[in-house]
Amino acid sequence: MKKLLVPVDFSDQAKYALDFATNMAKKINVLIDVIHVADLPVTADPMGVNLQAYFSADLITQLEENLTEKLREFTKSIPKKQQGTCELKWGNPFSGISGYLGENDVDMIIMGTKGTSGVRELFVGSNAEKVVRHVKCPVITLKNPIDITDIKRIVFGNDLSLQQDQLAGKIKYLQNIFDARLDIVRINTPSRFRIDREVYKELREFAEKYSFKNYSLNIFSDVNEEEGLVYFADQVDANMMALGTHGRKGLGHLISGSIAEDVVNHAKRPIWTYNTGK
Repeated sequence: MKKLLVPVDFSDQAKYALDFATNMAKKINVLIDVIHVADLPVTADPMGVNLQAYFSADLITQLEENLTEKLREFTKSIPKKQQGTCELKWGNPFSGISGYLGENDVDMIIMGTKGTSGVRELFVGSNAEKVVRHVKCPVITLKNPIDITDIKRIVFGNDLSLQQDQLAGKIKYLQNIFDARLDIVRINTPSRFRIDREVYKELREFAEKYSFKNYSLNIFSDVNEEEGLVYFADQVDANMMALGTHGRKGLGHLISGSIAEDVVNHAKRPIWTYNTGK
C-alpha cells in the first residue's frame, strides 16, 4: 500500500476520517491525498439554463481562494512525510471522487459519512454508499472519532457467496495493519437459512485455505444480514466491521440492495468494504 485518499467536506465526520487516515498513514508509512469537491452556489435554473456562465471570473476565483485556504487549514495536521496531493474540484462529489480515482492510483479510501435513512436513502443514498458500490479499492467509512490503537477486534461478515480469493487477501492485510483479532461470521436469516454444520465446514475451509491466524468462526441468526452483523459486533464488542459487496447496479441493486451499503449507512462502528463484483 502506498496511498490513501480522504474526500473531505469540512464536516465533523470528514475530520474524524482525516485524523484516522493520518494515524494509519503514519503507522504503515504511506501518503495521504485529500480532495474536496465543491458545487457552485447555483448551477442551473428551473428552465435548465446553465447559470454557471453568469458567475464572474473574479467571483469564481475568490471562491477558489477561500476554499483552498479552508482546505489548507483543514489538512494542516497531516505530517509532511505523509502529505500527498491536496485538490479542489468543482462538481458533484461522487463524480469528482470517481474522476480522481480514474487519474490516480489509490489503494484505499477513508471517508466520513452521516448516513441516510427512509425515503432519502431510497432515492438518493449517501455519497459514501455510492463510493462503496462503485470504486475498485477498499473503503473505510466512519461516523465517529476512533483511535486506530483501539481497533483490536474486527468482525468480518462472510456470506461465502462472493469472490473469496480477492476478499481474503484484502481482509488479511486489514487485520495485519491493526494487529487485530478477526471474528469471521456468517449470518443465518429466514430467507437464506443454511444448516450450521455445513456453514462451519465452509468457514473452516476458507480460514485454512487462506492461512488466517488469530480468528474465530461464527454463525449468528437474525431477521436480516444487516441487523445480524450489527448485533453480532455488539455481542463480541468489535471495534470495526468488514465485509465484501457485489457492487450490483441498476434494477438488480434496487430489488436486492447491498448489505454492505446498508451497514455503511446505519452502523456506528468504522466499516471496511471491498467490492468484489468489478
